[in-house]
Amino acid sequence: MKKILKLALLSAVIFGFVACTDEKKDEQKTETKTTIKIGATPVPHVEILEFAKPLLKAKGYDLEIVEFTDYVTPNISVDEGGLDANFFQHLPYLVEFNANKNTELIKTVNVHLEPMGLYSKKIKSLSDL
Repeated sequence: MKKILKLALLSAVIFGFVACTDEKKDEQKTETKTTIKIGATPVPHVEILEFAKPLLKAKGYDLEIVEFTDYVTPNISVDEGGLDANFFQHLPYLVEFNANKNTELIKTVNVHLEPMGLYSKKIKSLSDL
């Protein structure tokens, strides 16, 4: 199951070069770039990017992964040009971040949401909540 999830998410990484970028800075880039610098949170995002590295290498791209343990610094780094993209957030977070930080980051692909499970020894049904 983990391999299927990684492969599905990998296709988003390869085809979209991941979560968000700064449209203004993209317009300024004219040279062909072969190294892609992406910021990501550790699990599962860095793991997925590590899985994608050889696939991107085969297409002529070097993937440099920068690991972050917070959700603000990767967006700031993209906005300031330190990263080409990042991989960790869903669209509602990105929209709120842009509004609060006065940035113009855009999404390039949808980012998955991690599944979550709720377990209880006392509650047997959602209707009990």
